[in-house]
Amino acid sequence: MNQDPSARLNKRTMASHLWDGARRRQAGRTPLNVGIVVLCLMAAGCATSRTIASGERQAVIDRIVASSAKVIIEQGGHRTSSGSGVVVESRTEEPSGQAVSYVLTAAHILDGKEGVTVFVRFAGSPAGKEMFAATVIRQGDSETLDLALLRVPGIAVPAALFAADDHVRIGEEILVVGFPWGKRLGMFSGIVSEVPADGKEEASASADEGTEQTIVVDATSAKGVSGGGVFREATGSLVGVVEGYQTASIAFKDRSQTYSVKVPMPSETFVVPIRRIRHFLDEAGLQVPSGEGQKIQDRKD
Repeated sequence: MNQDPSARLNKRTMASHLWDGARRRQAGRTPLNVGIVVLCLMAAGCATSRTIASGERQAVIDRIVASSAKVIIEQGGHRTSSGSGVVVESRTEEPSGQAVSYVLTAAHILDGKEGVTVFVRFAGSPAGKEMFAATVIRQGDSETLDLALLRVPGIAVPAALFAADDHVRIGEEILVVGFPWGKRLGMFSGIVSEVPADGKEEASASADEGTEQTIVVDATSAKGVSGGGVFREATGSLVGVVEGYQTASIAFKDRSQTYSVKVPMPSETFVVPIRRIRHFLDEAGLQVPSGEGQKIQDRKD
């Protein structure tokens, strides 16, 4: 059958147009494909950076947790109260060769408690779930310096790193570790929200100045967290110990009587700063050198 030459020409022209269009579409995809590959590589790089950063952060958290402790007060075999603490020194004492850890906590959890036994349970894996009897070797006035130092024989727990810089700056990111309500281990993040007006924390302060020399963080707190460590998030170094928190009373009324309960106020956690901690430990016979990662040494007069 004979075909019209013009029809054959139209088919060749259409095929040519389709080929050119396909080439143009393919050429258009090339930059797009390259862009997708570049984006994937960038995303992979970002993911790797995040993984590294996450690994470093977890190492800091693990070190913080390893130096944290729960302080338990018992009387007559019954628990009466509890708080939190942080290990500030551990050593093997000579000549006995006995392992000993020193735990810093809040003085007010011991106030008015006579004839009681103090126990410490450490959060780190070496300690397991065992409770260790502790002795109070120094206790400050909770109104002016809310700190107490406990001696715990029988175990040497890794101590917290002390911040090299005594001056805590407003806006610094921090982590608070403790045992809310005396139950599970908790970690709370926030920033330093208030510092003394002159920017300095005096090592010693009078009764009127005690509150003025604390710092405030906006991390959430609760009953049982007092005495817990406050750490720089970036390095895991100790910058303070939780003193307490602001509370508000909420009242509930039924037909016969009114009940009230105190709840923590957000952004109002008070902290004893590192400068005052150093002074307290020095007076207890433990000297803290400046520099993160350095251990406390016996004071030699």
